[in-house]
Amino acid sequence: MLNIESSHWRLWSEPEAGVQWVAAQVKRGEQWVDVVPDCRPTVNGAAAARAGQSETAPLAAANFHMIPYSNRIRGGRFEFQGEHIQLENVSSHAIHGALRKLPWTVTVNEPQRTVCEFDTHTMNTINWPWPLHASIEQRVDGDLLSSEISITNRGESSMPAGTGWHPYFVRSIDGSTPSLTLPASAVFPDANGDCLPDGPAIELPPSLDFRQTKELSPDQRIDACLANLDGNCHIHWRKAGIELVMTPDKACRFLILYNPDQPYFAVEPVTNANDAFNLDKLGIDSGTKVLEPGQTLTVSMHIRVAFHDT
Repeated sequence: MLNIESSHWRLWSEPEAGVQWVAAQVKRGEQWVDVVPDCRPTVNGAAAARAGQSETAPLAAANFHMIPYSNRIRGGRFEFQGEHIQLENVSSHAIHGALRKLPWTVTVNEPQRTVCEFDTHTMNTINWPWPLHASIEQRVDGDLLSSEISITNRGESSMPAGTGWHPYFVRSIDGSTPSLTLPASAVFPDANGDCLPDGPAIELPPSLDFRQTKELSPDQRIDACLANLDGNCHIHWRKAGIELVMTPDKACRFLILYNPDQPYFAVEPVTNANDAFNLDKLGIDSGTKVLEPGQTLTVSMHIRVAFHDT
């Protein structure tokens, strides 16, 4: 397990499983406070005793990196440049990329910075037909936590690509529930409730419109793919005096908002919509990137912590 630390951040990540975050804390005064669920192993496995964890649906990761696509692909199938592609995990729609559970190589391990790399040539099989190289750099500097993902097409033909982050956050800090500000103006319709779009993005209903700051109700179930993300996302536990300001890369034009009946929720900046490659085939703006042989997609996300009087 890797650990990096600054004056205001501590981050733990696991290179043996996709460099996923397993814990992250911010320092408020003299106290370290969990802002994502604590997924570090415990001796007795008491998940509910850890911040943001659940006995009914314990999380193995507080954040994972979705490479080389974000979220789901319907039936694991899509067509690209005349070729029919069938991935594994047909029943669950091929979900959250191909590399999040695989071991990565640590190439930099410093007190405030880590770099991990993955090359498909080192694995016999992965659930993706194109060879690729990927890297994840994570840094902390004062009040800023930064993450950068790079994907390079190592094949001899064009490759569709996308990426993003899937960070969970704790529902409550010192009894304070979060308020959100999310500058996204549209949502993909999902009539079947399977997290797969039925058509192009449409105007936000009031229940999903967080452009003006409002509390994220623990009673509202949400699993939505928002579109036209443009600007910073704010997560503010007002009574606890802690605010996170997430600045996604401009390429991250989409945002998944997930609010289950659990002590955690997720705000996920991504470069492509759910089922992007199939949407792109239909002429729907989905954020699909096409990487030519040797071409690299690089995106970043920054989270700054701020403290306010309560």
